[in-house]
Amino acid sequence: MSTSRNLSRRSREEWLAEALEALARDPAHLRIEELADRLGVSKGSFYWHFENRSEFIHALANFWKETQTAAIAGKLAEIGGTPEERLRTLMQSIVTEQLNSYDIPIRAFARIEPGILPVIRETDEIRLNTVRSLFEDIGFEEPELSIRTRVFVVAQSFDDALGVQLSREETLEQLELRFAFFTRR
Repeated sequence: MSTSRNLSRRSREEWLAEALEALARDPAHLRIEELADRLGVSKGSFYWHFENRSEFIHALANFWKETQTAAIAGKLAEIGGTPEERLRTLMQSIVTEQLNSYDIPIRAFARIEPGILPVIRETDEIRLNTVRSLFEDIGFEEPELSIRTRVFVVAQSFDDALGVQLSREETLEQLELRFAFFTRR
């Protein structure tokens, strides 16, 4: 059996993961030809998984939603423990799994691909509802509940955008301080 480049295929998930990486580098790199080159396959592999670029872009936004938000929200719903323990797990997961690393690129990309805005809104809704539920279970009430929820989601989503970035180790060290800040009454 030939293993030539033209017969090679990558999975749909590999295409989408590489596309997220390309998007994070520069939206100009989100071209089928360039992605195929990076994956070591022909453009035919792309069309095996996606009907056209529009379907691909929508699948990319949904892949971001699932891998960066929905999966962790589901995980938090399944694990036991106190609301504080689940909040700490969420904060640790965001750092260790780099769940915020594509937030700015995907939102910037929505400016040129507005068709993905509904997916971004769904993602934000999942995040807000998940965090709100945790803070509510901790015992916070309105209006502080809404403010605390929004500040947490924004801080966690866009922390990487700060010009002065912390190393992963420094971020993990500060995790307990951040946790105390967000849970302080």
